[in-house]
Amino acid sequence: MTQGKNILILYPTDLNGFVRRFDPFLPHFGEVKLVNYADLVYGLGAAAAEEAITRAVRLDRPDILICCPFSTDFQLSPEFFAALRSSVKVVFWFADDSTYFDSYCKYYAQAGDAVITADHLAVHAYRRLGIPAVLCQEIVVPNAITPPAKARDIDVCFVGDMRKKGRRGYIGHLEANGLKPVVYGAGSANGYLAPDKIYDVQSRSKVVLNFSQLADPDWINGDEPILNRVRQNTGRPREIAIAGSFCLTERSPAIGEMFEVGREIDVFSGKEELLEKVRYYLANPDKREAMAAAAHARAMREYTPEAYAKTTAQALAAALADKDLANPADLPVFLSGAFKAKAVNCLAFTMFSLLRRGNFSGAAGMAGRLFGYGPAAFLRGFAGGALRALALLGGRLGSR
Repeated sequence: MTQGKNILILYPTDLNGFVRRFDPFLPHFGEVKLVNYADLVYGLGAAAAEEAITRAVRLDRPDILICCPFSTDFQLSPEFFAALRSSVKVVFWFADDSTYFDSYCKYYAQAGDAVITADHLAVHAYRRLGIPAVLCQEIVVPNAITPPAKARDIDVCFVGDMRKKGRRGYIGHLEANGLKPVVYGAGSANGYLAPDKIYDVQSRSKVVLNFSQLADPDWINGDEPILNRVRQNTGRPREIAIAGSFCLTERSPAIGEMFEVGREIDVFSGKEELLEKVRYYLANPDKREAMAAAAHARAMREYTPEAYAKTTAQALAAALADKDLANPADLPVFLSGAFKAKAVNCLAFTMFSLLRRGNFSGAAGMAGRLFGYGPAAFLRGFAGGALRALALLGGRLGSR
């Protein structure tokens, strides 16, 4: 059991209510200490940040260290986490395995005793590598869960980033065929919708859409065009179900593990099937509302914060205690040339960021790390990080 265990959590940002994702887990642990590792890195430099974390492990003696990194952060190295395993159980909590498993997550996961993942399929991918993994089906709706609205005054809605692949085409096809979906999010006519308003819009909608394509590859995944084939299982269908509404989602692997297709949720592939099913469910409210009610009942059993926190904490405790699942601590951490180059890219970006902040000692320490993976990784990665840093600095200067 994790009950009563002392936990040290490393997290990357105080923006967007990130630390609230840990609130549901607090009843399942003992003392919890939160440390913003990005603040440490940019305040002290990477080497001093690692020393501060090591000191906290030695003095506070946590039972478990949980690191929740952005999958663009290489400042704290896999080798650093591997070294900590002699003093504390190390757990990585990844939220974007569908996008970054092959370029980032699987490499860091080697340095831990277990992984928490949001991706059903990643659980098996980690276990194939001999790394214990448990599924956490969290939701990120920040407002309290309340009874769904009774009035359905919106026919079709979508809330999300309209700049992502495929979404404009889908929404445009509905509009071209006489429907008027209400759309919020970056790149939409209505613009950004505050997180505490999303639940209200969803609960008032007859059909709530969800899309599963990944965003365009970033600097980490630019050499992985095969990601254009990937469809991810997001947490949005669970949020829609909790809001008491019907979700029509783009097909994705393992969606049937989350909800029963045809009874609790429905799926589409392509513009014509989307249009056909939107029209069908608008014309058949009894069918639509029965499915919404079934999904809502399941979500309230399995996907509320209280429910998924308990399930995840129990699964994590079992994984850490199961000697047959243990990730061997004596194995080396295997890193590809591409991973090393991307680490150098990140370290170079961080070095220039430290210089811009006037932290010259931290930048000097980072410069020494740039060659830690050898000259080939430096040559492959340094220019990319430098150019990203200069582009960011140029953009800020141009906006003054």
